[in-house]
Amino acid sequence: MTVPARGSTSRDPATGRVDPATSRDPATSRVDPPEDEPSQNRTLGPRAVAEAARGAQENGRLRRPSRDGLTIEQAAAIEAPREYRLSPDGRRVAFTAEAAGARQIFLMASRGGYPEQLTATEKSASDPQWSPDGRRIAFVRDEAIWMIDVEGAHQAPVSQHPAGNRAPRWCSDGHQIAFISRRRGWDQLWVVDAPVPRRGRPATRPRSAEPIPLTVPGVDVDEFVWSPDGRQIAVASQRLPDLLTSQIHLVDVVTAQERLIAGEDAWETGPRWLPDGSGLLVVSDRDGWFQVVRISADGKERAVLTAGNREHGEPSGGWGYVPVPSPDGKLFACVEMRDGLIDLLIGELPAPGASRSGPRMAVVNPFDGVWMTVGWMPDATAILAIGRSERSPDDLWLLPVPEAATQGAKPRQLTHSLPTVVDTAHFATGTRIAFEARDGERIEGNLYLPSDAIGEEAVRVPCLIHSHGGPTSQALRDWLPFRQLVAEAGIAFLSVDFRGSTGYGRDFRWANRGEWGHADAFDVIDAAHWAVAQPWCDGRLAHHGASYGGYMTLCVLTEEPSLWRAGIDLYGDSDIAESYRHGDRLGRIDLERMMGRPDDPEAAEAYRRGSPLHRVERIEAPLLIMHGRKDKRVVPLMTEKIVEALEIEGKLYQLHWYDEEPHGWQKRDNRRDAWKRCLEFLKRHLLEQIDED
Repeated sequence: MTVPARGSTSRDPATGRVDPATSRDPATSRVDPPEDEPSQNRTLGPRAVAEAARGAQENGRLRRPSRDGLTIEQAAAIEAPREYRLSPDGRRVAFTAEAAGARQIFLMASRGGYPEQLTATEKSASDPQWSPDGRRIAFVRDEAIWMIDVEGAHQAPVSQHPAGNRAPRWCSDGHQIAFISRRRGWDQLWVVDAPVPRRGRPATRPRSAEPIPLTVPGVDVDEFVWSPDGRQIAVASQRLPDLLTSQIHLVDVVTAQERLIAGEDAWETGPRWLPDGSGLLVVSDRDGWFQVVRISADGKERAVLTAGNREHGEPSGGWGYVPVPSPDGKLFACVEMRDGLIDLLIGELPAPGASRSGPRMAVVNPFDGVWMTVGWMPDATAILAIGRSERSPDDLWLLPVPEAATQGAKPRQLTHSLPTVVDTAHFATGTRIAFEARDGERIEGNLYLPSDAIGEEAVRVPCLIHSHGGPTSQALRDWLPFRQLVAEAGIAFLSVDFRGSTGYGRDFRWANRGEWGHADAFDVIDAAHWAVAQPWCDGRLAHHGASYGGYMTLCVLTEEPSLWRAGIDLYGDSDIAESYRHGDRLGRIDLERMMGRPDDPEAAEAYRRGSPLHRVERIEAPLLIMHGRKDKRVVPLMTEKIVEALEIEGKLYQLHWYDEEPHGWQKRDNRRDAWKRCLEFLKRHLLEQIDED
């Protein structure tokens, strides 16, 4: 297969950021490629992509044009399937979807068709994993590992423990299952013999085999993957005290001996074995940007397969965003992030030692959006992928591979998560914006204008500034119903990628180290000033965010109080030193990575400066605060402390607790209720609409 070459966007060589001089297409808000870039570098041009999006997302289903806006009821009712897993023979797909109040496992043909429900459990099922022979599926239910035949018979527990179990993965021979458990106080890797299928009546109380630990206490395993021969397991983890690197070790399944092969001086994660077991594909930020790298099994040989100032992965090495080799070992699939979008790329996988003139990649997604890889079809002619956009939720697609698929093969949508009654033709479309922060740093974001602010009879509107969570994340141009609800209320929606966001290289990702609640908060405030200076803005501003975004709400309202009409804090921190002491382990490690320890005299001042609790007296705008009582990441104490301070200072606020929710809203009724409360609050305090009831 010959993969078309792919060029790169013009960027500032000093910072690696998008060059403002590079032309933008006003119709698509995308950075145009340089004029000398070959036209075959992308499989579809901007206009073709837009036309494909309009046709492909509808997939032949006629939608009646409607002026009715999206309702909260409709938004809450849209629930896309999750956790798609392709069977070894490529004929079926397992996934989870909500049924009767819990998530169940479903099966469907990989070429499309009506799904069949496999499980029927009171507790939700998650993370389905096919056995190598395709006859069984391991999954997680109530923090225990279970197994079920795909015909629905012989459901049995594999491993249970009060400390919980997760991430079941089969050995290539189907005889063992590895998983992660904290039964010894750490996220250790354990291996257990898989239950043997038996004929006849199953035992009333089947006894599970005893698992064996493969990694030592003191190390939290982030991710792992079996080698093709089942003799080794590649393990991704962070080793204390170094929190700025992520390592990959190979662990011998028999001896439990481990050997470092990647990550000694960089953040390297997302390992995936090559089919012949000769090495792995990983994501590495050694050159300052996440690139796909092939590493030999002994760790001695490395080949960088992607290039340029664009990210080809993300720090967590999360499923869907990692490079995946084709079954024949000739190609690989990976993602590429640009302008709040994520493309799916196919590239050639050269033989070890072969000369490589430069990365040759082809984009295979049929429309602009956020794409994730599910897996390769066994004959390597197509990829199963998940795609979503500003106008469509997650759906499963079958994407042909250029020059490998049959002639005339076209992308095929296999699921339809968007109800026909929802007309997305009128949805607000994101425009990419950029401005210069007060210290000269380039900050980017996504702007969504209500229909009232567009056209010859446009009126000026207020603006809701949005900060994403993380903070190691980014504002994507994907499916977000609340954003559309805000736009239909007549409010502009501006998402800001403040310093510390992903998608812009390592330097930018680390730019808020020691600066939580300070430099990044000023980026958000500068975004607000940029919005006020635009002709579509009437000067009224509010801030909204969840988790770290909720923390940003408190920060910006205390840093520049007079700028804001309202603020919405969803389960955000108020005192990051106390959050370090009371939050869960992952949150504490993230804080230490970015801010140090609060008991360190050198970090104490930065912790206090980054804690808005100490400046509540300055707040002028009314606040809406919502939090889950079972939140372990940002503990309820954070909201209790800010509310106590607001009471002492006599500030205007509204508070609502969700008793059964953790970090975020899991229940549909609570999502619906939270959206309703947010919109009512914005209408009252930003739009100044008084509800007579």
